[in-house]
Amino acid sequence: MAEPLPPADPIRSPPEAPPPGGAAPDEPIPMLTEVVQVPRYATHELPQSLGDVDWAALAERVRENVTERLSRRSQALLDAQMRESLQAIVDRAAEALALELRTTMAQVVREIVDRAVTEELTRLHAEISRRGG
Repeated sequence: MAEPLPPADPIRSPPEAPPPGGAAPDEPIPMLTEVVQVPRYATHELPQSLGDVDWAALAERVRENVTERLSRRSQALLDAQMRESLQAIVDRAAEALALELRTTMAQVVREIVDRAVTEELTRLHAEISRRGG
């Protein structure tokens, strides 16, 4: 069985909420111990002896707190990273699309000019032929 948890400090205030849109771009990804601060028992909440502690209930309480806090923080970090990744993908796709559009437009213009030249030469040929030349 795991060793019992030692008595802890009085309850600390929860960490500040992340800024809207997640962490700042230059802010490093925090370690789990930096993200999750587990609520502590206040001295008056502590059992009188180790035998009085419901270790299973305490472990479940800590697990729920850690999971909930980690989920909140990691969601903000993941959202920011996804936005950055998606923006890079969208930027590359837009560049590729713009290049393809320029190439296609250049080809269409060349085809239109070729057709116009051919039609004009055909018209001139017919006119010269009609004059008897």
